[in-house]
Amino acid sequence: MTGVGTGVGTGVGNGRGRRPRAGTAGRRTTLLSALLSALLAALLAASAACGVVPSEVVDAGPAPAISGTPTLVTIYLLRDGKLRPARVAARSAHVNDVLDALFKASGRPANRLSTALTGLSPAQTQLVRYSPYEGSRNDPDSSLSLRLRLFVSGLKISRAAMAQITCTARLSPEVWVVEIAHVTPGRSGRLKAHTCREYWDLAPEDGQLPP
Repeated sequence: MTGVGTGVGTGVGNGRGRRPRAGTAGRRTTLLSALLSALLAALLAASAACGVVPSEVVDAGPAPAISGTPTLVTIYLLRDGKLRPARVAARSAHVNDVLDALFKASGRPANRLSTALTGLSPAQTQLVRYSPYEGSRNDPDSSLSLRLRLFVSGLKISRAAMAQITCTARLSPEVWVVEIAHVTPGRSGRLKAHTCREYWDLAPEDGQLPP
């Protein structure tokens, strides 16, 4: 009786304190790998049955980069003192980019076109929602129209230069009024509102200008 009790007690106690053998973990890993292989084979067989042929991953190089394509826009240059439309390249049709193209445009001797903006540059451009003055009539919907405020630095702005800026900006339907101020070192000019109608006397005989 004593030998039986000792053998049972020792065997049970030692069994509870032992860790799983290393071979058990290895068998589990092998079984899991086999199951995954079988599942992958089944998926490939199903794809082939549906007419889909699996292919290897192909390295196509770096992702394509989208480069901006210049947009042709209309600006006003001068010929014989009259405004003439000209097509030039700009970053986009946004009024800011159109005005940037206008200031960068140079004369075109072949077409006898010139510009009065030489020596001038846009110091700051602002677009604000149009707010009609109290008591004014025939104003646009203020929720859809904009007021362009342009601060120009450089030499004195001539009337022809003002006409080029104003009428070019008014080609954008969302711009209703153009305000221009001349900026000089130590002095910021006062904004004054303009419309292209002021410069209709500079329209060519065979053309019209924006309002």
